[in-house]
Amino acid sequence: MLSMQTDEFLEGIQKGNLSKVNQLLETNPALANCKAKDGTSVILLALYHGQRKIAEAITSKKTELDIFEASTLGKLDRAKSLIESNPSLATAYSPDGFALVALTAYLGQKEATEYLIGKGADVNAVARNTTGFTALTGAVANNHTEIAKLLVKRGAQVNYRYEGGFSSLMGASENGNVELVNFLLANGADPNAKTGNGKSPMSFAKEKNHVEVVETLKRHGAL
Repeated sequence: MLSMQTDEFLEGIQKGNLSKVNQLLETNPALANCKAKDGTSVILLALYHGQRKIAEAITSKKTELDIFEASTLGKLDRAKSLIESNPSLATAYSPDGFALVALTAYLGQKEATEYLIGKGADVNAVARNTTGFTALTGAVANNHTEIAKLLVKRGAQVNYRYEGGFSSLMGASENGNVELVNFLLANGADPNAKTGNGKSPMSFAKEKNHVEVVETLKRHGAL
């Protein structure tokens, strides 16, 4: 019965069904402590799916947040308390293989990202899973421009390639983020980098009809 309820709970999170999640939490508050099959906490799972309200609903039923939950929710006092007790947590990896600093960058927590870097987190830490994600690729993927800028200023590699040769400039170009495209180019991003199947930042910008990005790339020598 509990297993069925857990499956129903996880499905509710993934589908963004807040009323179902709340109903199940009322019936069984302990569900707030369950995890996905790969060990990911249900709060993080909700955040992965862009379900902030669901994450907060689950948080209200938990007595203590772990370092991944506290940091990605922006509960910085809790995160600081945990890291002061155990400094190695600043460089921790989540059960699904992402560096903590990459998760805070991906999920838009600038203050937490900055704090973690100050506590020794490696801005270029690579995910221990098939994605190869870093903090910068995560920030770019979700259009967190100010976090991406912070990371580059703190030493993030702008030409790091992941998932078939995809670069941060390609991501920014595909997203149509002119400000970030300009910033990455100004900080040494290769305008003519190519993926394994031959696509460039220009290819991604043209596919999405991002005219201003195309013009920006041309000015920097992109073909």
